[in-house]
Amino acid sequence: MTSIITSTVEGVKTEGGVSGFFSGLGKGLVGTVTKPVAGALDFASETAQTVRDMASLSNHRLGVQRVRKPRCCKGPQGLLPRYSATQANGQEQLFHLTDNILQEFFVAVEPMDTYCVLISSKVVYFLKPGDYVDREAIFLEVKYDDLYHCLVSRDHGKVYVQLTKKADSTSSGVAIPGPSQQRPMVHIKNESLAVKISQEVNYAKSLYYEQQLMLPASDLHGSLLLDP
Repeated sequence: MTSIITSTVEGVKTEGGVSGFFSGLGKGLVGTVTKPVAGALDFASETAQTVRDMASLSNHRLGVQRVRKPRCCKGPQGLLPRYSATQANGQEQLFHLTDNILQEFFVAVEPMDTYCVLISSKVVYFLKPGDYVDREAIFLEVKYDDLYHCLVSRDHGKVYVQLTKKADSTSSGVAIPGPSQQRPMVHIKNESLAVKISQEVNYAKSLYYEQQLMLPASDLHGSLLLDP
């Protein structure tokens, strides 16, 4: 309430006369409302800041750390999958390889003794063992745009996953099988695992092509708008 008197006196001193009196009085009346509101907001802000600082300090003193890695929030069918430490680790490695590009999401991972198969929504990666923090760990990378099919093959009693790449496009622009195809093969320790990897790669490839045929969300929204 003192702002009414002090602002009025200040107005008379600076502006003089009746105009200075009413100008100072008006400022004082406004101050009686704005200053308590500003004080209350400052009180709430400083209290929240203090609580946050104390919480951070408490966590730092207690040495609180993440118990498990972030879960995969999107499964192949678009549903929330059950937590899996193996899948969480595979998703983390995929983010390392793609520099956190969220448009390429994790589908499956199959760790083995000498390497690891990491299957994403766009590419299948074959990685060297260890912590995969950069692309130097990749010894084979096949994009679904270049993949014709993935199948299990056998040679001299050993089982392989064969990734047949598309041949050069014909004059019609359609890639067809042919002798110019590349067929990289990766040895798998047993047939059941090879079948599983082949199925996962072909499934991810089919999801990729389904996504190519879907309208983007913005285009789909625009097509549903009706003219008034």
